[in-house]
Amino acid sequence: MKITINLDQTVGDDEICIHVKKITETVSRLVEKISADGEAGNDAGFSSMITGKQDETVTFLKPENIVRIYSLQKKVYAKVYGSENDQDDYELSQRLYQIEELMKEDDFRRFIRISNTDIVNFDYLKNMDMSLNGNIVMNLKNGERVFVSRRYMKEIKTKLKIR
Repeated sequence: MKITINLDQTVGDDEICIHVKKITETVSRLVEKISADGEAGNDAGFSSMITGKQDETVTFLKPENIVRIYSLQKKVYAKVYGSENDQDDYELSQRLYQIEELMKEDDFRRFIRISNTDIVNFDYLKNMDMSLNGNIVMNLKNGERVFVSRRYMKEIKTKLKIR
């Protein structure tokens, strides 16, 4: 592996570019290590971000842009709003329980687990349908509807201050 560092006094914010033929386990660990250690010397706060992969590109995902994190067919994805109001799905290397551990950090306090397969960002919650048949559905601002498991309802009601 070749490592090159270019010093450029005209650069506003530090930038790390990784050029690879393909995403390997080593590259993924390197990106995770950089993102975990980045906050110490960088106000951008890389440790408060998670990395998502789309095709062969790894992207740092800011918590405020993540609508929901969900598992599907044994993989974990993040639904993310982009800068042009479009939505993209990124594959995450973490499992849902690992993401749940991140929710203890300040930047992830708006997230809550709503089922075995979903974690939702409350900033994107439009309303909740608490129908008489016992099913609870969260309607998100992006038009998605996600079902809430009764197992997680007590914690959700506590966080939303609902009786």
